[in-house]
Amino acid sequence: MNKIFSPKILTENSIDAKRNFIAKVTIALCFVLSVGFSIVFFIQKIYPLNIIFAFFSIVYVIAWSMYELKNPLAAKVMLYSAMLAQVFFMAIVLGVFVEIKVFFIPIAIVPLLIFSKKEKVPMYALLILTAVNIVMINTFVHRIYGPEQIYSFETYRNINNAFDITSMLCMVILAFLFLQLTEAGEIELIDANKALSKQKEVELQNNFLLKRAKEDQERMNLMKDHLFRIISHDLRSPINTIHGLTELLISKKLSREEETVITEQLKKSTDSTNQLLDNLLSWSAFQINNASKPNIVEVNIKELINDIFKQLDVKLTQKNISIIEKIDHTIFIQADSSMLEIVIRNIISNAIKFSYQEQVIHVHAEIADRDLVIQVKDSGIGMPKEILDKLFTNDKSVSRAGTYNEKGSGIGLLLCKNLLENCGGKIEAKSIPKQQTIFTIKLPMN
Repeated sequence: MNKIFSPKILTENSIDAKRNFIAKVTIALCFVLSVGFSIVFFIQKIYPLNIIFAFFSIVYVIAWSMYELKNPLAAKVMLYSAMLAQVFFMAIVLGVFVEIKVFFIPIAIVPLLIFSKKEKVPMYALLILTAVNIVMINTFVHRIYGPEQIYSFETYRNINNAFDITSMLCMVILAFLFLQLTEAGEIELIDANKALSKQKEVELQNNFLLKRAKEDQERMNLMKDHLFRIISHDLRSPINTIHGLTELLISKKLSREEETVITEQLKKSTDSTNQLLDNLLSWSAFQINNASKPNIVEVNIKELINDIFKQLDVKLTQKNISIIEKIDHTIFIQADSSMLEIVIRNIISNAIKFSYQEQVIHVHAEIADRDLVIQVKDSGIGMPKEILDKLFTNDKSVSRAGTYNEKGSGIGLLLCKNLLENCGGKIEAKSIPKQQTIFTIKLPMN
């Protein structure tokens, strides 16, 4: 495809057409001049020149017919050979009294305009023939026919003037045709380059779309594999636990105290499964919609976080964990309320999960450098560097059990990262093993 639309090929084809056009114009010009001079010389009774110009006017007609027969190379060779022969015979008739050499400059230019690169051999052969023609006229013709004066000086002067004007006219026409040929080549080259650039742009765009489609497919495959892994392990495990506990309750062979313990375990398992499903559905929706546009509304941060505390009240009570929050009630942000709730709930749930009995979780929110900054700090088990480095990835190894053996899927923090980045925000984590962990959320105010 690139070869077909190559600027070089397009330009060469167009220039060849121009060369053929110039050759046909030159044939027509030579024919008109030959007929004109034949008539003039007939009127002036200079019959030898009349016969020469009449004869070559017929030759130019034959050269033109070569083009009609789709044989441009033969037409070009006949044209140029006829021009050389015509000048040679004119020199024989006129001798040294007329400057025949004035025709050799336009004649020498013609092959450069009409012959293409593929026609170098005939072009060089005809240029050599031109040089031989000049030598023969200067050496032999002028020596043999030069001294004899056949016509009057006035006749020779008029012929010289006519030939000078004709030569100048031919030079002007050839110069114009040369400029046309050059401009045509430049225009065709520019147009061809534009066409090629446009084609390359389309190819790059198609390649980009193909690459993006491939990346989307790979991402969807990874998501599918991850979902199956979570469903087959993380979701099946608590469901099996719930199933086993309910069978124990149905058996009615338990004491009241044992029933109470099993009921608490059922509550813990259902809460864990519920949070896992929430995260799983949110993360899957985010991946399938490919980071759809957020639904921006005005959110009061203090009210949002207090609502999250209420949602997590059972978990906080189970471990007797206290919350110390420092949030100004005047902090508002333009953000996706659902997205922000999912992120903050996950972070606080994580803090509860990895905190011990009767510990304190600090939640702080402020505006700094046009960003909303939310920090959640716990004094729980912390995490080593190797886990911290993989915390926001799809790596199963970062998933750990909590202080009450709470399970996790490993997608909660990845979901938080994806949701925040979709809104121009980010999340960071710092931790000291067995001492504390601090999560920092940053989100643009606008």
